[in-house]
Amino acid sequence: MRDLPVIKLKLSEPEKFGNVAEKLTSDERRTLATDLIALVKVDESSMNDWLGKAKGYLDQIKNKDADSSPENREQEGANEQPPPSTEMMLSAAIQFSARATDALLGEPDLAKASEPGAEPLAAWVSSQLRSKDPNWASDTDPLIFHMSITGLSWRKRDFDAEDKVFHSNFLNCEEVIVNANVRGNGERAPRITHQFERYPYEIERSIERGKWVDYEPVYDMDDPQAPKKFYEVDAWLDFDGDEIDEPWTVVISIDDLPEVVRIRPRWSKKTMTETEDELFFNPIRRFFPYRMLPNPDGGFFPMGFGELLDRVQSSADNLLASITETAKSEAKNAGVMAGGGFGLPAQVELKNDTITTINTDGAPLQNRFQAFPLKQVSPGSVQVFEKLVSMGSQLAGSVNVLESIPASTTATVAKGIIDSNQQVQSAVHRRLVMSMTLEFRDFVAMADAYDQLPEGMMGAQGDMIAVTADPQLATEMQRTAMAGIYKEMLQEPGVSIPEALLRLFTVLRLPNPEKLIAAPQQPQATPFEKIKGYIDMEKAKTDRMKVTAGSAVQLTQALLNMVTAAGGMQNNRAALLTMAQLEQTVKQLMDQAGDAGSGPDGMAQQPGNGGAGGAPSPAPGGGGDDVSAGAAGGPGDAGAGGGAV
Repeated sequence: MRDLPVIKLKLSEPEKFGNVAEKLTSDERRTLATDLIALVKVDESSMNDWLGKAKGYLDQIKNKDADSSPENREQEGANEQPPPSTEMMLSAAIQFSARATDALLGEPDLAKASEPGAEPLAAWVSSQLRSKDPNWASDTDPLIFHMSITGLSWRKRDFDAEDKVFHSNFLNCEEVIVNANVRGNGERAPRITHQFERYPYEIERSIERGKWVDYEPVYDMDDPQAPKKFYEVDAWLDFDGDEIDEPWTVVISIDDLPEVVRIRPRWSKKTMTETEDELFFNPIRRFFPYRMLPNPDGGFFPMGFGELLDRVQSSADNLLASITETAKSEAKNAGVMAGGGFGLPAQVELKNDTITTINTDGAPLQNRFQAFPLKQVSPGSVQVFEKLVSMGSQLAGSVNVLESIPASTTATVAKGIIDSNQQVQSAVHRRLVMSMTLEFRDFVAMADAYDQLPEGMMGAQGDMIAVTADPQLATEMQRTAMAGIYKEMLQEPGVSIPEALLRLFTVLRLPNPEKLIAAPQQPQATPFEKIKGYIDMEKAKTDRMKVTAGSAVQLTQALLNMVTAAGGMQNNRAALLTMAQLEQTVKQLMDQAGDAGSGPDGMAQQPGNGGAGGAPSPAPGGGGDDVSAGAAGGPGDAGAGGGAV
């Protein structure tokens, strides 16, 4: 480029620039426009080969200049239709677009928080795309459809500083010009150009509102209302003369006398760093490519179903046309016969239900006539045609996997079969999710650069949001198979039932799935378990009573032995000690017997129930050498009261 005009600008205050093109003279604007158009033409020439093929694939989809007729066909009548086409490209594009659009837009919220704390920002992004931006959701379907055929489509996002609103538009591969040598997603491209048209009334309105400079557009003399062509170029240019390029957006009218009509900065005070030693720009990104299959050479321009299926569809269409023509010829009821008249016809046509007569002049018919060769559809040609169709389905990743899944197959095995037969669409779906996630994050960066984020939200949280759509589930068939796996897990021991249910409901896209899961309840014992527990408890109590009663028997026997050994005379101190131990043991036995008298749920048994009576209560010990025994027990007691010892 020639030297640019130097303009005094304070780069740290881009919001005060306005339309920088107004600071240039008309000659400077035209010189700049001519230089930029020359660079854009270089970019356009570099992508001509790829773009020409892409247009051809689009023409096939739209049935323009499509000729699947076989060579040397019999002469057709005026009203006969061309043979059918397999329409592999169109079928693959329709199926893929329907599945991908549903997978991406079918979620209640388009964006989700990939890390805790970004939930409000994700909700704001979803609201902006669903309701605030009138084009985003409606443009996604044609964007994916166009991408599936050509391999590339674009989304352009912009911010209107005057109206304080965001706009997005779907752009096809013909509307965006980028150099073919670019790598990555185009963020490092020196130029990205959007070529568009504006009607005269739109041009006049932009001039009146001050968005464009007041220039003199040249309209078509034959059609004054015909649209005019423009370039909008995102480029790096040095307008302040410091030998450091800045990111700008330049709008150019490409009339016979091209002229720059608008220049605006592509950065804000938040997206630049200026120190004594450094000047760094983080440009606001406005163009987002969506690419289907990567270029094998690593180039920017990708492949789509057009390139994948072009040769297969062409071969299949030619073979189908031949089979159709042969079948028609075989089915026609026509022939020739001898007849009167003078002269012979120049040619004999084969028509449905038609008999052509020729004059034999008395000569044998075989001397005047040669029959049409008999045509039949070859079984081999049908098999080859089926093979071609199957090959196309495999390339497109749209094989009918239901034909190979038995009814008794488990959900895990079924998902494996589905995934293996839809790898192409699953891989493309993952790339779509990644591209859309990058678009969401750059949208947050743009909103933060122009101070349009709600209060309390930070642009740094943009890296913490992602697309809600599951990157592993490209089709409803895969979603259904995954739901089957979670349902099978509910029957497995050791699996967290609430977590499995939550994942199942999430896969099924049920709204607010967490509200459908009840809080876990404390386990309740069944009546049988209660009775069994009571029996085990009573058995344990009985065993303890047996041990205590055994101790009492041993103490009583020890006391009896002491009396017998002394011949009726005993050591009062030793006897009192033994009696105290015996009294304590009997008391413990009575307590245990009292506990045993309670039934299930704390219900006390009535006197007279088997073995549940009270124990005899010993009388208080008296003074002197004698020890008095207690009174006899009541009905149902463990035994009768004893006499004096």
